[in-house]
Amino acid sequence: MLSKMNSSVPVAHCWYLRRHVPEGRRRREAGGVVHCTCRYCQRPIRSRDGGRWDLSDGFDLDAIASAGRTSHFCVIDTLDEMVIARYTLPHGADEDMIAERLAEIREKHEIEEDEDVLEVRLVQSQGALTLVH
Repeated sequence: MLSKMNSSVPVAHCWYLRRHVPEGRRRREAGGVVHCTCRYCQRPIRSRDGGRWDLSDGFDLDAIASAGRTSHFCVIDTLDEMVIARYTLPHGADEDMIAERLAEIREKHEIEEDEDVLEVRLVQSQGALTLVH
């Protein structure tokens, strides 16, 4: 069924590359998220770090995770855009502890510094900073 491609339906370039490219005017929210339009599919996209652009439609899982009470590392398969593993950080972890934990995770998953397929992201919780009594 999938072997026959309908050539009358064009597929955007970003669908093949799995990467959206921003074009036009950019708008920044108070939290630092930048919104723009994809050059290829003309859909609204957003970026939290300025490097990776995702579709603006649907849930922003990074925003939801950062609102949680604990910070954690995510190991992400960038080809399939899938979270492979999560590792929580203890409350009040300092820079040395974060660097040590990052090195352990990279070693466990055999991730090299310049590897493009697997990526380790630190999701820092903002919810732990604003406790409600």
